[in-house]
Amino acid sequence: MSDLRRNAIAAAALPLLLAACGDGGDPDGSLFEPPTYTGQIAAILHENCAACHRPGESAPFDLLTYEDAAKRARQIVEVTGTRYMPPFLPDTNYRRYVGERRLSDEQIELLHRWHEAGAPRGDGEPPAPPAFAEGWQLGEPDLVVELPEAYELPADGADIYRNFVIPTGLAEPRFVRGMEFRPGHPKAVHHAFVLMDVERASRERDAADPGPGYGGMSAGDAAQSPGGHFVSWQPGKVPSFVPDGMSWRLPAGADLVVQLHMQTLGKPARVRPSVGLFFTDQPPERIPYKIVLTTDNIDIPPGERDYRVGTKYTLPVAVDVLAVIPHAHYLGKQLHGYAVLPDGRKEWLVRIDRWDFNWQGDYRLASPLHLPAGSVLYQEFSFDNSAANPLNPHDPPQRVTWGQNTTDEMAELWVQVLTASPAETEALNNHYAVYQMRKRQRQLLGRLQSDGDTAELRTELAKAALVLGDAAGAEAHLAAAIALDPDAAEPHYIAGRLQADTDPAAARGRFLAAVAREPEHFAALNGLGMLALRAGDLGGAQRRFEQAVAANPESSSAQGNLGLVYLRLGNKRLAAEALAKAAAIDPENPKWQELLAAARG
Repeated sequence: MSDLRRNAIAAAALPLLLAACGDGGDPDGSLFEPPTYTGQIAAILHENCAACHRPGESAPFDLLTYEDAAKRARQIVEVTGTRYMPPFLPDTNYRRYVGERRLSDEQIELLHRWHEAGAPRGDGEPPAPPAFAEGWQLGEPDLVVELPEAYELPADGADIYRNFVIPTGLAEPRFVRGMEFRPGHPKAVHHAFVLMDVERASRERDAADPGPGYGGMSAGDAAQSPGGHFVSWQPGKVPSFVPDGMSWRLPAGADLVVQLHMQTLGKPARVRPSVGLFFTDQPPERIPYKIVLTTDNIDIPPGERDYRVGTKYTLPVAVDVLAVIPHAHYLGKQLHGYAVLPDGRKEWLVRIDRWDFNWQGDYRLASPLHLPAGSVLYQEFSFDNSAANPLNPHDPPQRVTWGQNTTDEMAELWVQVLTASPAETEALNNHYAVYQMRKRQRQLLGRLQSDGDTAELRTELAKAALVLGDAAGAEAHLAAAIALDPDAAEPHYIAGRLQADTDPAAARGRFLAAVAREPEHFAALNGLGMLALRAGDLGGAQRRFEQAVAANPESSSAQGNLGLVYLRLGNKRLAAEALAKAAAIDPENPKWQELLAAARG
């Protein structure tokens, strides 16, 4: 800490000290005696450092005893004075968070004075180190899943991002009230995100990549955060249960996808993460929603010290902000996220003035922040691509653009919110889908120019055009997709969706073409069922919806439509079973709840 800063702290504290002493000053001199380990320092280190600085955890040395601390006194002062430790990036002067790992100015000053005085031990016995629970911190999980095969981390080399697929083996869906992550090798694993895949697409990527898991900072579109929740682990993070009424659904047969950021240790290491799951019988009463503000037109010249990007999104409904995740790579400098309310007031979501890619995490607000409809969310990031940035992966600096690799750059602000009702969540989803699709359409058109014409790109562009109400554009993209790859099922299915309301016969032909190419294309099977239902062919509708459910039991639409057909056929028992599954998969859809009540009535 600089002399100027120490003098400022001392000057601010002096009136309080004099007031405490009264007119007599400090007769015994105790207020100005140097701090001791037994008196003040042990409590600071035990509360703020011991969770990681203890045997078996991620830190490189222990800080549990006087001997541990005394020989590291200078290092402790250096890393706490610069706020490199404890590792917590947001500025808590602007917003407070659950589980903050941040020392006060007074605590930093005490550590400095203790070091300056020669790290005195003090009189008496120091406080006992904190007791940490052995094994699982939340208690014995209801289910523990572990990576089937350990990953062999090499001794040396660059940081490694890898995505590991862990089957849950669940025969029935369960509601999760808590999840605890164990890295398998705390010193090798820097942080982790836990995602969920019900499509088995991550398994295919795993199978195509030698060794356990598959590489990259992107786990793929099929791997998503469960139920609008952020599930991550960083050293020192204390596991906790979700708030009351906010459990999330883990489907039968779903896979967990664990994305690890690993650092080499100078010797080989075996990394085998595991996840403890805690279940409840209570379905969620409130389901959070994720808004992601992303800037992808990043192009940072070499040597640029303050390259700035940003984007914004206007909320169509009122929300309560619960948590945030800011994300950039090694060139990140300042990561700011805030909201401007309709009355002009500014509310910070997160303010990081000194980003460090190595200590990223998610941050849950200490108290939800209410934002009325019409509030504007802002993401404003800056980057340092100069040689003065010690984390710059390029020497000398090179041009850096947007990308998924750690040597590329990204600018993302994830915001977890909660609306007042399912109807408002649906309104938010519809509005946000259009916002996102406009951005995706620009990305896809850019890829079309840079990567060339493919059936996959054309199909995605058709989907974007449909969401944005451009039927003619969707038809043109689909025609191009089918011409490029006649054997692809998805373009035929999208074409069927486009024609379903205006030309049912043509739509049926398209859906049949999709199923001919991909027999378990559940969406096309569901589309055939809907056409049969509209035509009054209950038997044909039942057969198609049963096929759709068999292809994807987690489709609420297929389950609900099957229940509707059973209800019209007079089979209330089967109707109730299918509709109960639809309502469990999509509890915020009132249609399934209404039909379920009719089936049970």
